[in-house]
Amino acid sequence: MALKNFFTGKSGVKFWVNIIIMVVVIVAIPIAALYMLDSFTHHGEKIEVPNVVGKSLYDAETMLKDRGLMAMVVDSVYNKQAPKGSVLEQTPKSGYEVKGGRMIYLTVNLNGEPMAQLPDVVGHGSLREAVALLQSLGFKLTAHKPVVGRPKDLVIGVKQGLRDVHAGETIPRDRALTLVIGGGEIDSTMYEDEEDFDYEGLGIEGVDEEDGADFDIEL
Repeated sequence: MALKNFFTGKSGVKFWVNIIIMVVVIVAIPIAALYMLDSFTHHGEKIEVPNVVGKSLYDAETMLKDRGLMAMVVDSVYNKQAPKGSVLEQTPKSGYEVKGGRMIYLTVNLNGEPMAQLPDVVGHGSLREAVALLQSLGFKLTAHKPVVGRPKDLVIGVKQGLRDVHAGETIPRDRALTLVIGGGEIDSTMYEDEEDFDYEGLGIEGVDEEDGADFDIEL
């Protein structure tokens, strides 16, 4: 077949149709890709972040969704001054301009005071271990109360405010605990077995309940 016949007649029609299709595809694909990229990345689109602090979580999520934004709770804390379940913080803050579909991170107030079970730290291990264990569970601690005449740094009791609390009791986690500890001046090596030492005799008011004798509490 002569070369000129390839571009004419039925063969020529097929050739030029294929060429046109190839050109259209080559041009159309980049244009479509750019359009889809702009649509996916919301190029040039700016949405002002609303203020949802103080709103309930449901209202905050609704407000953000109505503006084409998304909400995610990343933390929850307890603030007795704020309404239960309300938004305490948001990131980004209100007034920022973001693209549609942006995630807004929320910190929400707990619905009640956080509670935790008190571990057994009385008469077991060192003071440092007791402090580390309590803090790892989220408990807050005030200054320890040493008792003169007890083995140094031995945990004798635990108080929350003026009340004695005991192992296994479920108590508010954010209310500070005070460890009552030995202040020294007794050689703790003389007690080969901890059961030989009377921890239960320590009263709330600093009185040995067994014999009624007062002892000093150093603050």
